Amino acid sequence: MTTPLAARPGFLDGLDEGLRDSLRRSIRDLWSHHSTALEGNSLTLGDTQFVLSEGLTVSGKPLKDHNEVHGHARAIELIYAMLDKDALAEDDLFLLHKAIITERVVDIYKPIGAWKAEANYTNFVSRAGKPGLREYPAPQATPRLMRQWFDKCNSAKPSTRDEVCRNYAELHILLVSIHPFFDGNGRMARLVANIPVLKAGYPPIVVPTEDRQRYLETISAYQESIANLAGLKDLVDLPAPETFTALCADYWSETMQLVETARQMRNGNGVPPAPTFPLPRS
Repeated sequence: MTTPLAARPGFLDGLDEGLRDSLRRSIRDLWSHHSTALEGNSLTLGDTQFVLSEGLTVSGKPLKDHNEVHGHARAIELIYAMLDKDALAEDDLFLLHKAIITERVVDIYKPIGAWKAEANYTNFVSRAGKPGLREYPAPQATPRLMRQWFDKCNSAKPSTRDEVCRNYAELHILLVSIHPFFDGNGRMARLVANIPVLKAGYPPIVVPTEDRQRYLETISAYQESIANLAGLKDLVDLPAPETFTALCADYWSETMQLVETARQMRNGNGVPPAPTFPLPRS
């Protein structure tokens, strides 16, 4: 399905229709593969491309994994459709959550397309090498914290590459620290934090599966620095995620390179046009 013109992110501008659609599909496959694989999905990038392009299954791979990549691909199309909106709202996130949560069991304590109904926890290893348990902010605090998150998201107008990356990192790490859903918080963060990125005309930042340990450890270290995460009431006093921001800058390289390759192919002479945004440093 071709993304409607009104919902087309700026990095696709200037490309002919065939090249534009090929680039969009390549980024969709890459994004869906890595974000679901970070959560344990067994499909390879090649599997993901085959499943999404051909509508077939891969022998020996769980149906759940197929459904997850289809759900994530649908969520990407929803993200593109949201780019023309002046402001993101609760219902937009709920719609995305319904797309990515494909295993559905009727359970009032595990709502799909709604904020969490009960406390959620994780285990971790501290920076001192000690095991620990972490409780995320209480369900009662979620609506207030997410209103603050929406304020940050909707007021953000980043333009330079550094501003866009800082904004992505902040929105991403704040959402996973609030942990507003019973499940799917990582996938949601990796989707919605890219909305200002796409609005600014850049390709999405995609966290690679190969860097899973460093990615999770950096998020955990940030959450460990919050004195009372379970009792969090306001986002305003939280520290800037400087280490995570630097990490996210590295996660841009694959999609940036895909865009530059498409531009070279458009020219047909191997010489890329003047970039509208700087390539990542090697």
